[in-house]
Amino acid sequence: MSNKNNKRSKQLVNAGKESTLPSVTGDSSVAAKLTGRADAEITVFLSYSRADDRVYRMVRPFKDLLAHFVHAKSGRRIRAFLDQESIAWGEIWKERLEAEILGASVFIPLLSANYLESEMCRLEFNKFQSSATALGVKELLLPVLLVDAPVIFNSTSPDDIVREAASRDWEIIEDAVLADAGSSQWKRTMARISDRFVAAYEVAEARLANLEDVSDSGMLTDLGRPNQPYDDEDDPGLAELIESIQAEIADLTEIGQSLSPAIQDLGTAASDAGQVGQLTSPQQIHAWSVRAAHAFEAPAITIGNLGERMLVTTKALDVDMQQLRRFAVEFPALGDGYNSMLSQLAGIDSVGSQLDQLLVQMRPAEAVSVPLRKALRPVRLGLTRVTDSLRLIQTWQPA
Repeated sequence: MSNKNNKRSKQLVNAGKESTLPSVTGDSSVAAKLTGRADAEITVFLSYSRADDRVYRMVRPFKDLLAHFVHAKSGRRIRAFLDQESIAWGEIWKERLEAEILGASVFIPLLSANYLESEMCRLEFNKFQSSATALGVKELLLPVLLVDAPVIFNSTSPDDIVREAASRDWEIIEDAVLADAGSSQWKRTMARISDRFVAAYEVAEARLANLEDVSDSGMLTDLGRPNQPYDDEDDPGLAELIESIQAEIADLTEIGQSLSPAIQDLGTAASDAGQVGQLTSPQQIHAWSVRAAHAFEAPAITIGNLGERMLVTTKALDVDMQQLRRFAVEFPALGDGYNSMLSQLAGIDSVGSQLDQLLVQMRPAEAVSVPLRKALRPVRLGLTRVTDSLRLIQTWQPA
């Protein structure tokens, strides 16, 4: 775990404990739940595509059997959050959903092709991942594959979510999904997943416990130096947090400004290549596609790289903005500064719509040529990352 995340972990754990200072995290934070009573209920967020559940009917047996086996194996009870039954009609569902994601102790994404195509599923995954990374408890993200799909789900996938899930050694439950809900296959599968669930939770508890008071004097241990007192004098405070946010916002602004000319360059390359509909012979079409693919290559790679930078920066900023908003809630005088920082990002979502419109225009050409599809692949990947970034940014509510 990086030194920055190490320090973030200490701050968040400390914030959930009793103190003479105002708390900067609520009692529903991951840290507070993990460092609470041993018999406390474990909150689980099940993230899934409804399109999959309509076909496989897998969410109900997954939830019920997980709760049963976790209790049987650990004595701990779980509360599984499902958006379709846990959000009442008429609630402000986006705010409730975000609160549940950030308040969950364990996040289980039920991954599939449909999951990767869902903007909401991607937002849920990225939102929890940034919080778990900040705490240094990545074990609490337990990925599950509904069906074995190595073409899509592999460690070299260009999709950030797939690679992140691959690094967690996902569980594949295809045999259970294809069996009846009450079958022995379902029970064996969920017993195995429950073993992993319990082990991961215990590791995370132990890791965060290292950050708690280890003596009556209130000293903390340092994760980087086991059994050594933790000295927080150099930890980032409010001033350092604001400085970090300002740098990240400046980076996002620069990325947005760089994306616009790159999108224009791609459009110019498309115009210079001419219209494929004006060509008649296969040889002409092939020559055109090779020429167009070459023209698209440089701006497409630029857009792909900028999309990656944007997502990395946004995830880091997401963690910092969450913490600053908690400060602003505790200290209302900070609210104006927080809202002012949010306003600096106004208009950044325009690059997403520009990319989307351009790709819609290019779709007919992509259908004609394999070289063109390959040349434009970085653009589509960049668009996915830009979209993931924008969805995270849209969750940052004014204080």
